[in-house]
Order: sequence, then C-alpha cells, then structure tokens
Amino acid sequence: MPANSNLYVSDRRGVGKQFTQETANEVGVHIGDYNPDITARDAGRVGGRITQKLVSAGKNTLGL
Repeated sequence: MPANSNLYVSDRRGVGKQFTQETANEVGVHIGDYNPDITARDAGRVGGRITQKLVSAGKNTLGL
C-alpha cells in the first residue's frame, strides 16, 4: 500500500464531514463536531436528504 494512503483516507473523511455539514445547513439543522442534543427527527432529516442526494448522483452517473 502506498505511504500516502492514510492521507487519502483522511481527506475523504473531511469531504464526508463537509458534505454532511452542507446538507444539514440545507435542511436547517445546526450540527457541530459532536451532537449530543440532536433530535432523532433532525438526524433523520439530514440522513434522508443525504440519501436523496446520493441516489440522485448515482442515477446521473448511470444516465438514468
């Protein structure tokens, strides 16, 4: 495995966090690094929107 593989994984995690933050902002949910007080409803709204975006991106990639 290349010596820089850990850097690549680290970068991907940062992108995932940024994607989650942007999506949460879109649905009006404030999240930080640690979210002990986030409600299940808010977490579901963020997770549902992330799922919609990923499915849409997949469909676009496949040309559907």
